[in-house]
Amino acid sequence: MKYQVGGSLPTDDPSYVIRQADEQLYGSLKDSDFCYVFNSRQMGKSSLLHRVKYHLTNEGHSCIYIDITRLGSEDTTTEQWYKGIIISLFYDLNLAEKVNFKDWWEVQVGLSPVQKLHNFVEEILLSHVQNQRIFIFIDEIDSLLSLSFPISDFFAWIRHCYNQRAHDPKFQRLGFAVFGVASPSDLITDKRRTPFNIGTAIQLSGFTLEEATPLLKGLEGVVSQPQAVLQKIIDWTGGQPFLTQKLCQLVVQTAWETPQKKIELPPATAGYWVEQLVKKQIIQHWETKDEPEHLRTIRDRLLFDEQRAGRLLGIYQQMLQTAAGNPLVASDDSQEQKELLLSGLVERHQGYLKIKNPIYRNVFNELWVIRQLDNLRPYSQIFNAWVASRYQDESRLLRGQALKDAQSWSLGKSLSDLDYKFFAASQKYEQREIQTALEAERSKEIEARLAQEKKTAKLQRTLLILMCIKLLISITLGCGIYILYRQSQKSETEAKNSEIRALVSSSEGMFASNRRLDALVEAIKAKQRLKKIKNPNANIEHQVNNVLQQAVYGADEYNRFSGHTAAVMAVDVSPNSSLVASASIDKTIRTMAT
Repeated sequence: MKYQVGGSLPTDDPSYVIRQADEQLYGSLKDSDFCYVFNSRQMGKSSLLHRVKYHLTNEGHSCIYIDITRLGSEDTTTEQWYKGIIISLFYDLNLAEKVNFKDWWEVQVGLSPVQKLHNFVEEILLSHVQNQRIFIFIDEIDSLLSLSFPISDFFAWIRHCYNQRAHDPKFQRLGFAVFGVASPSDLITDKRRTPFNIGTAIQLSGFTLEEATPLLKGLEGVVSQPQAVLQKIIDWTGGQPFLTQKLCQLVVQTAWETPQKKIELPPATAGYWVEQLVKKQIIQHWETKDEPEHLRTIRDRLLFDEQRAGRLLGIYQQMLQTAAGNPLVASDDSQEQKELLLSGLVERHQGYLKIKNPIYRNVFNELWVIRQLDNLRPYSQIFNAWVASRYQDESRLLRGQALKDAQSWSLGKSLSDLDYKFFAASQKYEQREIQTALEAERSKEIEARLAQEKKTAKLQRTLLILMCIKLLISITLGCGIYILYRQSQKSETEAKNSEIRALVSSSEGMFASNRRLDALVEAIKAKQRLKKIKNPNANIEHQVNNVLQQAVYGADEYNRFSGHTAAVMAVDVSPNSSLVASASIDKTIRTMAT
């Protein structure tokens, strides 16, 4: 028995492993379901297609195989592409003897390409292929993504054919199966036109040990414990078809290199022997030993789109950080997870993502992921140092222009959660630094304001002290002036009192010398002087009153001419007796009213 590593297996190949997908696809097509098999490369899609096609053909059904890659790529026009499909259908069903294709095609002028396809299926295909089921197998459907025109009309047409079964019994004989490395949302997003939400998804999983039993035949006779060896091969490959076939072939090849052409294994050593074979022939220096190419295909799928590579690697890195068989990343419908699934590196398992097998885990290990991420990140050195510090060393965070440059680089890219955590921590740290700087600036401003206020307060105190001193001086001067004023007033009062006393004494003396009228005049003067004093001395007031009383009651003169400095020599009265005139020796004349 010969194992085939890579490529589609012949329909009768003894190494073909029948899986649950074989029965599911065959049964669904027989039930007239629209089927699609979307999975990563080298999972046995093409072998499955040809195997089911072979069985349906043997049952008398018409089967058509269309390889989308043969219809052209980005340079192909819409008209050319649809015509290519029609011609494939035309010749695969041997309709050239029944229909003149050129004449029919000329009649379709003016119609859209998809309408031409529909007319061909309805008018030619279903009409000339009677009493038979017709199954159309479309392979490499992901090649449609490279076309320069929309392909949603093609899928809408498939949906139309499916729905048409309820209206036209002829369409019940028509079935479709689509194969490729794609997800339904990659091919068409309009849920009203997509056939994938009414079709049957065929899940293509790795081989189980029971399913892989046909492979035992090739190991028998070349290794002493074929069942145990196959078990360990399945453990290492997870049943991945390409790797399983390759490891089986390596066992045979290793055996043929021995003199006995057979490997004799001691009891219970099959696991260790297979492990060493895997490490030596596949894992170690895998990039140079990956022939036919498999691991490099996975690598290229991961790193092809630089905008998404960081995100894909980040998700995968999370999975590596858990123990095997203990998934951490929950499965969702994100585009990044779809890409990761289509790479073949991981698979869905009970609602989580799981690394498909130990070979992938060892080849694409954490060191490899870090190296790839370092190649992508312009800030890898400080990022790795930050991660190594368990996200605690803030000195390793980006800031300033470096942060701006990294953010500009990240625009349009889908990065890992850890990258976004790094950016968030860097932004938070920079904001905290800015806040600290602002607070420091504010503190300086407050300190400067306080210093100014202290300076102002000190100046105000100085001015207040000076004002107080000035006020004190003013008060002191005022008090001095007041004292001087009081002293002056007192002296003036004393002088007036002395003058009054002198007048009192003069009045008393004149009264005693019998000059009583002069005494009265002096007493009156003393009284007049006393009235000018605001608060006269009571004793002096009493003396003035006594001499005035004495002069008034004791006066014996009635009239006297005053104003002359010498004796009066003559007196005369006016004719009306109103005036008296006097003449003195001092040569003066005085008048006095009567």
